[in-house]
Amino acid sequence: MALAIVLQSLRLVLPLPPVLSTFIIGTLVNMMLVITCRICGLTAAVMLTLLLPVLAYMQGQLLLPLLIPVVVTGNLLYVLLVRKRGSLILTYFLPPLLKAAAMYAGARIVLMFVYIPVGAMADSILFAMSVPQLVTGIAGIAAGERILLKLKNSY
Repeated sequence: MALAIVLQSLRLVLPLPPVLSTFIIGTLVNMMLVITCRICGLTAAVMLTLLLPVLAYMQGQLLLPLLIPVVVTGNLLYVLLVRKRGSLILTYFLPPLLKAAAMYAGARIVLMFVYIPVGAMADSILFAMSVPQLVTGIAGIAAGERILLKLKNSY
């Protein structure tokens, strides 16, 4: 859990463009969700799904506090689906796809209740809750599986 928090906090010290930072940090955070779920179990992974969005809001990565439950829901769905292994599609693509869909839908609902003029800010929020979630979700599973395999082979 501590490593996930440190990895998420890298955005505070790495001078990267926001889009690049989103993809790098997002991949690392998703990787830690996968590793935590597989090594420490569902309870620890759920605790991370609750903690990480709060920290992201405190770091300024989430613009609205109402997006915290949206991210929690997406990450929780991701963790629950990552636990189930199956075909390539079920293992690598379904969890990130459903996470991104849930987060996009949740962000749309939040934006209906919060006055944010249609335009760049709303588009930025909706984008952040869709494509990057899909890409970093897939990359996080791939990275997590690779690290878990290396850990398994080291024993």
